[in-house]
Amino acid sequence: MNILHTIYDDINNPWCGGGGAFRTWEISRRLSHKHQITILTGAYPNAPKEEIRDGVHIRRVGSDRSYLASRLSFACLASREIARTRADLWVHQFSAFAPLCVSAKHRRDGLLEFFHFMGDHAIKKYPLLGHIARKAERRALRLHPHILTISPSARHQLQERLPANENNTQFYLVYTGVDQICFDAPWGERDYILYFGRLDTHNKGIDILLSAFAKAGADTRLVLAGKGTPQRLRELRAMAEELDIANRLELTGPVTPEKKNDLIGNALFVCIPSRYEGWGIVAIEAGAASKAVIGTKIPGLADAIRPDKTGLLVPPENPHALARAMKRLLNDAPLRHRLGRAGRKWAEQFTWDRTAENQERIYLKVANG
Repeated sequence: MNILHTIYDDINNPWCGGGGAFRTWEISRRLSHKHQITILTGAYPNAPKEEIRDGVHIRRVGSDRSYLASRLSFACLASREIARTRADLWVHQFSAFAPLCVSAKHRRDGLLEFFHFMGDHAIKKYPLLGHIARKAERRALRLHPHILTISPSARHQLQERLPANENNTQFYLVYTGVDQICFDAPWGERDYILYFGRLDTHNKGIDILLSAFAKAGADTRLVLAGKGTPQRLRELRAMAEELDIANRLELTGPVTPEKKNDLIGNALFVCIPSRYEGWGIVAIEAGAASKAVIGTKIPGLADAIRPDKTGLLVPPENPHALARAMKRLLNDAPLRHRLGRAGRKWAEQFTWDRTAENQERIYLKVANG
């Protein structure tokens, strides 16, 4: 089968490089020996326009002059490519900030991957573009008859918001996998709490995390590991100075898989204070490394973290509640270890091979009508 997968993000994109891109890549490379797969993605500085990697054809379209220009030009050019495609199946990972304009036929025959609702968060994140993004989200959900998501709570939200639509929308659920390397992480407990992921302050709730860490008053460090623009790093350092925690904050920047494993394996625990998520792959990766997790009680994370079994859940945008949870784990080593052991067992079911098999099953079902 010839599959065209459109997604703005790319695992090496310095502006994003998020979990959705990682998921697309892991699935595509596992299916490339059975299907002809092309990933059409956005451009970014110094990226090749075209390459073949592990049997997957990767094409990048649009401008690489800025993040905004990249997103907008991708939306325009990808829409044109879809209009011309002769692929057996078109799969699109939705982004509210790079919405596509395609025909009813392509929507009817395609598969929309929709991982989380942005809603009003789009306006809070980008006041000018947010209104357009929110409308694009509503429109996409109304017009696509085949929608795949990655968590039970996200699927439930979709079913609640689209209970009786004219397309008789079909909803599919396929979980996200975890790398086997995570199970091989060295186990230890050094003097730091870890956040791992994109340094997206609003989406990932890093402002809440810094405030909570300051309130916890712990004699330990907070390590933020992941990609962030120079401007974002300056903003986070300024926040830390204002909260008087700059001497206990470490920003590692992007890290290798081996370094990531070392950071997770030797953390006291992992914090994921997001405002919205599709699933929360870091929660499963931390579990694979036998580490307890604190996350927010939001769709996606509330599925990836089993409350009081593999981690603790706190209300979103509540630094006081997050600080209390931090102090609880810092002061209770047996609890940390119990949650970590259960997290490892929980993570064992989320393999990339199983995810790819389940995803392929949906591809065939949609392609065959």
